[in-house]
Amino acid sequence: MNEKWKKIWMDLSYVFAQAASCPRGRVGAFIIDHRNNPVSAGYNGGPRGAIGSLCGGEFCERSARCIPSGTQTEIGCHHAEQNAIANAAARGISTEGCVMVVTCSPCLACARLIHHAGIKEVVTTEGYDGRGAVYLRNVGVEVSVTRLSES
Repeated sequence: MNEKWKKIWMDLSYVFAQAASCPRGRVGAFIIDHRNNPVSAGYNGGPRGAIGSLCGGEFCERSARCIPSGTQTEIGCHHAEQNAIANAAARGISTEGCVMVVTCSPCLACARLIHHAGIKEVVTTEGYDGRGAVYLRNVGVEVSVTRLSES
């Protein structure tokens, strides 16, 4: 994917992140196929149709417990990357060889899922949890950093 399209997909990921219900932070992700078409998307938030022990909607369990970002990921919202991969799986769409564009660097748990989903490249912004990017690079997934387009 060329730099122009990385920036366009990153712009769209930031727009899509605004749909997130998480009061702590909003993250958006797209999965793009080899023809530069979107095959799936996701944003962070509670389980589909269920507010409860994982995510309280307007109340953030992670904030209430003072849980630092990138740790104890079993508590809280589903991450944008998890939702994008699950949305593709629910529709029977392969993510093998695709590119994921996500508004922040994936946590380690998401990085492992991205790798096992066969995604070949992750386009992200700098920051958040560097362990995910290190894991991805170590298993042969390309990680590139881009910024929003300047239009």
